[in-house]
Amino acid sequence: MTKITHSFKNSSFILLLLLSSFLYGCSSEEKKVEISEKEVTLSFFNAIYNENDAKKAMSLSSTNFKKELEKYHTASNIARRLFNMRFDSVSMHTSAMKTQIINEYHVQVTMMVQFTGKRNGNDYKDYKKVRLIKENDKWLVDKLLEVD
Repeated sequence: MTKITHSFKNSSFILLLLLSSFLYGCSSEEKKVEISEKEVTLSFFNAIYNENDAKKAMSLSSTNFKKELEKYHTASNIARRLFNMRFDSVSMHTSAMKTQIINEYHVQVTMMVQFTGKRNGNDYKDYKKVRLIKENDKWLVDKLLEVD
């Protein structure tokens, strides 16, 4: 009978270890999902042109570019004055042009964005080029670049 009790205690201990390691692996800590540079670029311009949300656009911007955006106060002013584009409705497509790894802590990418939209019943197509930088494992719009 003592052999059975001893065996039961050992198997209970092993079961307890297995369950605790399983529960530890399923902790409530969420893994951070990295948002790609393409998604950040599209979210940034979508905030300005479709959602009319300057604060969201600023949250997707680097500190320096955020200061530039703050000068314009509203999404419509950012669209009109900084990007020199206005649309009644717009769709966007983007592609990476160049990724540059400066060192292990500094990575930047150049994105080209194609805008296709309508204004006053007319169709318009335009292109903008922006640079994104990676800060604290997060992509941020850093600068408006000249289109070649």
